[in-house]
Amino acid sequence: MSEETAYFRFEAFADAASAQAAFEAVYPPGSAIEPALQALVAMGAQCKNAGPERVACRYVEKPGDVAGWCWHVALERRDASIERVRVNVAITGM
Repeated sequence: MSEETAYFRFEAFADAASAQAAFEAVYPPGSAIEPALQALVAMGAQCKNAGPERVACRYVEKPGDVAGWCWHVALERRDASIERVRVNVAITGM
């Protein structure tokens, strides 16, 4: 991983609000979107364009004994910069 790509793990957070706040601290609105996308893909997230100005990513944690967590990240962009970040989490059943 390059020095320009910050390290971020969703497993460190208990809820979407704290994960979103931490993600925005590392990749604040107005910053370049490419390093954020590179970090998400490096951690195993699957990302795709979800419109002309939005990228949607999904990251599934390794499941535990009964269930796991699926994190959803939406990055709204203007040109090559992050305009808004949205993070949600869902439980996956076994």
